[in-house]
Amino acid sequence: MAAMAVSVKRLDVQIGDLVEIDGRRYDVVSDKEGGVALEPAITSTVADIHAEHGGRPVTQAEFDELFADLPADGEG
Repeated sequence: MAAMAVSVKRLDVQIGDLVEIDGRRYDVVSDKEGGVALEPAITSTVADIHAEHGGRPVTQAEFDELFADLPADGEG
């Protein structure tokens, strides 16, 4: 197999950034050795989730109806 030429691209990224390469999203994470690595993104915004599944945020009235029976902080 012939060797492939690779060009190095420097990115100014920090841990926690989300980058997109060729339409795919990657999370910038620690490589545990002081550097960073790219992993397939598990980060999704609420807007992304609603767009993908056709949903919408619940109203305050809907939230109260669905979750009113759950104990609040300090109640349980």
